[in-house]
Amino acid sequence: MAEYLTVSALTQYLKRKFTQDPYLAHIYVTGEVSNFRRRPTHQYFSLKDEHAVINATMFKRDFAKLPFDLEAGMKVNAYGHVDLYAPNGSYSLIIEKLEPDGIGALYQAYEQLKARLQKAGVFNQLQRPIPRFPKKIAVITSPSGAVIRDILTTVKRRYPIAEVDLYPAAVQGAQAVPELIKRLDQVATTSDADVLIIGRGGGSIEDLWAFNDEKLANKLLTMPMPVISSVGHETDTTIADYVADQRAATPTAAAELATPVPLADLWLGIEQLRQRLVHVLQGQISQDRDKLQHLQQSYVLQDPRRLYEGYAQRIDLASAQLQRMMAKGLAPDQQRFDLLAPRLPVAMKSMLEHKKQTLRQAVSGLQLVSPLAVLSRGYGLVEQKGQLIRSIQDVSLTEPLTIELADGQIEATVVEKREKNDGK
Repeated sequence: MAEYLTVSALTQYLKRKFTQDPYLAHIYVTGEVSNFRRRPTHQYFSLKDEHAVINATMFKRDFAKLPFDLEAGMKVNAYGHVDLYAPNGSYSLIIEKLEPDGIGALYQAYEQLKARLQKAGVFNQLQRPIPRFPKKIAVITSPSGAVIRDILTTVKRRYPIAEVDLYPAAVQGAQAVPELIKRLDQVATTSDADVLIIGRGGGSIEDLWAFNDEKLANKLLTMPMPVISSVGHETDTTIADYVADQRAATPTAAAELATPVPLADLWLGIEQLRQRLVHVLQGQISQDRDKLQHLQQSYVLQDPRRLYEGYAQRIDLASAQLQRMMAKGLAPDQQRFDLLAPRLPVAMKSMLEHKKQTLRQAVSGLQLVSPLAVLSRGYGLVEQKGQLIRSIQDVSLTEPLTIELADGQIEATVVEKREKNDGK
């Protein structure tokens, strides 16, 4: 007689098979990520190819170590083991490590961060000009590498009067990002540097990875002075290079960006400008001297009286002409005054009487049309609520009337309104 197993017993047997099989304990699988939706803790998705699909699980501790953002449709290489989940009898690939297929995980993370920051416009925020003649240059880098030596040598050769302050920090490894951010804070709060150089020498993407950190990029955006990034060699480009105000291919190039042309070249340029200035001034002085000599030789300066001789003659002629006109015009005017003076009082008295007569006529005319004159003949002005009453339609039975007469006012009440019928 056949012996029937319980579902639990069969599931436990299969789980032991999965667990004990050496081929399923270490699995390397390549596939496309499907059904991925990020969850708060553990991640559940699928890996598929053209012919099959397998469930995949990645626990929080392993997923948190991924340096890139997992996305649906991404082709990946997964390492882990196969296990069976007893409650529903399904098996899945428990993924312990994951990286993009074809390119490294770090490069994938770099490209994702670069695309995200570029979309946010971060790379265009810092475009400040580098001061031409800096008094102080801050440098954040390793104190023992070739970077600081190259910067010091270049600054000393090109612009030795500039002060270089080193802020030492680890430039790779687990402590690199915290130390770099700490030094940036220190420079921002305590240094009066005119420009900042941050960088390190060449290396692999793993060596340069600290300069691809998003927190470091955001800190660079807050620096009060222009930032020059010099990370790796000319072919290496990091997120810090994109964020900084200027990117230099080498530490020497960074120092050249931070300083003007060599001091000897500056002196040569100043000397050339001085010679041009002297030449221009000499030419101007020569022209002004010629003008002065020409003015000194003019007849006006040699005999200043000639300046006002013409004006004096014109004044004499005008004075004589004025005297003749006054002598000629005063005699007839005096005769006319003597004839008119006795007639003036008579004319004034006649005009005054005429004006009085005109005023009396105007007053009489006003009296004829004056409302007061009308009232004196037995008429009255009727008002209600300050409005003149011209019709019984303007009267309200509920409001008192004011009747204006020649010698006073009467307050009345309307008892009845009767309309006038024409012809009756």
